[in-house]
Amino acid sequence: MRRHGDQRARRGHASFHADPCHMIRPRFLAGLGLPANAAMRLRKRVRDAALTKLVDAPALFVAIAPDTPMLDLGSGAYIIGSLFTGGSRAALDALSPAAVSAIIGSSGEHLVRGYWGDYVAILPRGASVTLVRAPFGALPCLHIADGPGRIAASDIDMLQLGLAERSGLTLDYTEIARQLIAGDLRGNATCLTGIEEVRGGERLTIGVGAPQPERVWTPWTFAAPARRIDDRREADRRLRDAARSCVALCTARASRPLLLLSGGLDSSIVAACLADTDRDFACLNLVATNPTGDERSFARAMAAHTGRPLHERDMADGAPDIRRLAAVRLPRPVARSFEQHVYAQASIEAAALGCDALVDGGGGDNVFSSVQSASPAADCRLDPEGRRHFWRLCGDIARLAQASRRTVAWRAFLRARRAHTPSRWPVDLRFLHPDAGALSVNAVAHPWLDEDRQAWPGRAAHVAMLVAAQGYAEDGPHGAKRDAISPLVSQPLIEHCLRIPSWDWFENGRNRAAARRAFEAELPAEVAWREGKGSPESLLVTLFETHRAMLRDHLGEGLLAGARVIDRDAVIAAIDDPRPAHGPGFGRILQLADAESWARGILGDQG
Repeated sequence: MRRHGDQRARRGHASFHADPCHMIRPRFLAGLGLPANAAMRLRKRVRDAALTKLVDAPALFVAIAPDTPMLDLGSGAYIIGSLFTGGSRAALDALSPAAVSAIIGSSGEHLVRGYWGDYVAILPRGASVTLVRAPFGALPCLHIADGPGRIAASDIDMLQLGLAERSGLTLDYTEIARQLIAGDLRGNATCLTGIEEVRGGERLTIGVGAPQPERVWTPWTFAAPARRIDDRREADRRLRDAARSCVALCTARASRPLLLLSGGLDSSIVAACLADTDRDFACLNLVATNPTGDERSFARAMAAHTGRPLHERDMADGAPDIRRLAAVRLPRPVARSFEQHVYAQASIEAAALGCDALVDGGGGDNVFSSVQSASPAADCRLDPEGRRHFWRLCGDIARLAQASRRTVAWRAFLRARRAHTPSRWPVDLRFLHPDAGALSVNAVAHPWLDEDRQAWPGRAAHVAMLVAAQGYAEDGPHGAKRDAISPLVSQPLIEHCLRIPSWDWFENGRNRAAARRAFEAELPAEVAWREGKGSPESLLVTLFETHRAMLRDHLGEGLLAGARVIDRDAVIAAIDDPRPAHGPGFGRILQLADAESWARGILGDQG
């Protein structure tokens, strides 16, 4: 793998027009420690781009896009984005002097512990400036060195606007390979040379030595045995209350949201929460053509239960150009063309219905611990409180996994014996160049996974699922998902779910049992305790079969093949296989094609 320093994006001014949809997304730009001439140049660009200047000081310059929500803490400190706290009914528009003092005095720790939302805090203190990002917050915080100073911004276009040299973006092919290996896991490095990201629950202090991210939030604080809630009824009640609050606050700015109601548990819980507040909302079910993906009966039952209209649309409608759908302005190749197509179809429906936001149940599996291994049963062997649940739990997991209870018990015994072995994040080397294998160890490093050596296996499995949810949430709005809201991936709900014992997430041969119990009175019975879930596989098959010839050219003659990120011969052999699409391989080919589209889009050449 090599960095293509000679392949640069075409120069051009970033676009700062208002979003054509109703939802306004926050954007910001900050210059930190810039010399006088760079600060002067930045002022002019901000003025030309019609941004609003917040701070113009020798060591700090901050500007935001029109209508970006923010809180002025005084003395040049700002919280950009939406901020909530327990018991609030809307985003906060002011903080008490005591709260401001605690936030600034703790360099943001008090902010992360006492509040939540989609925010980035900019906290000057003496000669340094600290950036703090919300855990699971959808407002990104990218940064890059610019001479002796640093530029931080919400997106790569804002970042480019702030750089002294208006050169193009450069692909880092080593990081691209790492991202393809790691899947849903994200690190601080991006796939664009020099650009890094502050992850949720981290702070970055600039001005004193080399900036290094520090963790101010970790899931293990809430997964600790001392924080566990053993009263099942109380845990279920708090889950229901937290979910209702998060859904209400996350969707408060939408006047009439359109809920993507698949008929699965998670989107149905969101429907119940929206209905609980008498919100005006509509529901959309995107229909898959294969029987395993057709969930209309469940969606219809849930919509009827809430008394809201359900609209249905064929998931495969339209003629998607998969060369362009994934070419979105993200710092990593993580957008998927099939998902962009689905949300584009939903946006068309939303416009026709007069809806101004898309709401989904995305990430619910992760938050509600949709674990399907014997790890929770291993917790029962290790925890005296859990031992009485062991055989019942082995039976539930066996039914879920279609295995024998004895098999689950034996696997739980083995997992308990190596309880302090850290979790291994799955690596995906399929169709990658052989050189990529050497990157697999570092590609899947994550601080939350490194902390699980002293944890019980079931808790570690739940945290690993939250690592994936973090990537899902913190990529931020992009492409056709620019107006999408996933309210279940919210800090207060996640913190509560981490306090529920791993054995209480299973019942009646189902996982996510705490969420099912919490909402079973508000869901149709066939939805609350349904088995299985739908899959978009039929759409993926259609995309692969329809575009085989294009995929061959796109990947065979593309940037990733030229940079030795992918194994060209293996990819071409898979595409040329005359048999109908089968197994997981065709989905991986589509993922690699999306990464190729992203790379070409960054360089301004989508072919």
